[in-house]
Amino acid sequence: MNCLVTGASGFIGSMLIKRLVQKGHHVQAVLHRSPPKYHDGQIRYVTADLTNPSSLTGLIRDKDVVFHCAALVRDFGSKKDIMNVNLKGTQNLVKACDKKIQRFIFLSHLHHLSTKETGSYSHSKALTEHFLIQKHYDEHFPVVIIRPGNVYGPGATIWCLLPLRAIQQNRIALIDHGAGLFLHTYIDNLLDGLLSVLTASAIDGEIIDITDGDNITTWKTYLNDLATIAGKPPITRNISKTTATLISRYMMLRYYLFHKKPLLTPTAVRIFTNKQSISIQKATKLLDYYPLIDYAEGMKRMSLWLKNEHYI
Repeated sequence: MNCLVTGASGFIGSMLIKRLVQKGHHVQAVLHRSPPKYHDGQIRYVTADLTNPSSLTGLIRDKDVVFHCAALVRDFGSKKDIMNVNLKGTQNLVKACDKKIQRFIFLSHLHHLSTKETGSYSHSKALTEHFLIQKHYDEHFPVVIIRPGNVYGPGATIWCLLPLRAIQQNRIALIDHGAGLFLHTYIDNLLDGLLSVLTASAIDGEIIDITDGDNITTWKTYLNDLATIAGKPPITRNISKTTATLISRYMMLRYYLFHKKPLLTPTAVRIFTNKQSISIQKATKLLDYYPLIDYAEGMKRMSLWLKNEHYI
């Protein structure tokens, strides 16, 4: 298939284009500012700006499938910028699609499912999902929305390198004793699910959650496993959810007043204290999705990568 992948310099996007090429697909990868992480002569890299419709002209001509992985991933910062990239950028990309496109695969996330205010990023994803589903109902636009959990594995920054650095610098604490669920999604499992979307039938308009499916691994387990990998003692420092929420609000106020980057945000507190489990039954039914890499094997592979790359 002829595939277009946005967000090609990001963690998921770069791993996706590598897998697509390995499977024999033709890939055009879209970059914004960051250089590509994966180099292969079979991949055609192009530069485009989702917020500039003119830069998307002809981008999707003769493409069978679009994997839309690009997003401004922030739990703080300018709401206008986040909405401009995540919502309006997606709208611009959809408008640029050829009517012959077979499938538009949108990478969303799980955490806007809360009824509470969850920040501009999650809100932008929720609004984008609504736009895409409405587009499907109104015009039969062939969209499939994938909601992965916390994607980790070799190459991961948000759910690997950032907490690892905090552990190494002794500036980390558990929230409510780390009892929240780490809804882990090993990168290879997610890629298996995404490639299954290419060939699955009768799934246009569907929203599908993808995790590793165990719903038992807590943040205490994961963060302490990272600490062990890093040669650090178990994390004993703990703060309550109430205290963490107050600290995060103070840090956000300091950010808006003095532009000091927050070390903890309300969105992060909600993620680290989430106890809502996620079912992958729909993914199993529609995509024949069965995660092959369990948590223990995923951590072994990530540990090896961290050592090989001299992070530990």
